[in-house]
Amino acid sequence: MKHHESRIKEEEAGERLDKYLAQLFPDKSRSFWQKMIKNGHVLLNNKPAKSSLPLEADDVISIDLMAAETKSEDTIEAPPLNIIYEDDDLAVVEKDAGIVTHSAPGHSSGTLAEAVRLYFGDNLSDLGDSRRRGIVHRLDKDTSGLLLIAKNNEAHQGLAKALKNHDIERVYEAIVLGVPETKAGLIDAPLARDPQQRKRMSVQPHGKKARTYFELLASKDELSHLRLRLHTGRTHQIRVHLAMINCPVLNDEKYGGERVRVLEEDDLLLHATHLAFTHPLSGEKLSFTSELPKRFDIFLQKIYDKKL
Repeated sequence: MKHHESRIKEEEAGERLDKYLAQLFPDKSRSFWQKMIKNGHVLLNNKPAKSSLPLEADDVISIDLMAAETKSEDTIEAPPLNIIYEDDDLAVVEKDAGIVTHSAPGHSSGTLAEAVRLYFGDNLSDLGDSRRRGIVHRLDKDTSGLLLIAKNNEAHQGLAKALKNHDIERVYEAIVLGVPETKAGLIDAPLARDPQQRKRMSVQPHGKKARTYFELLASKDELSHLRLRLHTGRTHQIRVHLAMINCPVLNDEKYGGERVRVLEEDDLLLHATHLAFTHPLSGEKLSFTSELPKRFDIFLQKIYDKKL
C-alpha cells in the first residue's frame, strides 16, 4: 500500500486539515479531501481525524495514495436528480449543496448537468456548450436550491430572455454573521473578477452591474436570517454583496474568512428557495418553493429561540 507522509512545520500550524491537503495537492479539491478524510484514507498522528481539525507543529499526516488515485474526482457518479416539476418543455430541479452545476476544471463528472443528461437523454435543449445541455442558469457548488432546465431550444431561448429581462423571480434565504443596518435595502455594486485572486469576485468600478435586494427576517446576537432577491445574477453575487455590508454568509470562508466557518463540510448557509416565472410557451404563471435544508435548523433555532 502506497502512503505519503507530511510533517507539519511551525509556520503551517493552525491550518485546517482539509485546507492544508488542498494546498499540498492543488489538483484535488477541498471537498475531495473532505471525503478522503471522512472515509479514513487520511490519518493524523496515526488516528482518524476531522476535516476541520487545526494542525499543530510536528503533526504527521499519512495519506493512502492508492485511495487518492483510484478515487479520482473524475470517477464520481452522477448525483441523484430531485425533480420538483416537469412538462414537455421544461423542468425545475432541486440541487443539493456540494454538487457542481456543470463541469469545470477539477469537476468533470458528478455534476448536476450530467445527472440531467442521464435522466432526460436527448430531450434537452442543445444551445451553447454541449457539457451543460438544458442548464438555463447555475448555482454555486456549495449553494443548494431550485434550478431551471430547458427541454427544447424554444423553451431555453424564452427562459434565457426572461432571465436577461429580470422577469424570473429568484429568491434566496441565508443565515449570515452580522446584522444589516436597515431592515431592508438594495445593494447596488458592480462585480468583476478580483485582479489579485482570480478565483474570487469583488466589487470593481468597471465591473458588471449587480443588484441584490435584502430583507431582514429575524436576528439574534450576531446571527441574521435574510431573504434575498436577485435583480441580476452575477457569479458569487449574493456572497460578495453580503460580505460588502459586513454580513457574510455563514460557512462562506472565501468571502467571510475563518470566523464564519461553522460546518464540517463546505456547504453554505445559502439556499435558492423560490422561483416564479411565466412559462415561455404556454404563458402559464408558475411558482415553486423549496424548504430550507436541515443544515439551517440549528441556526434558525438560535435566531428564533425555539425548536423548528
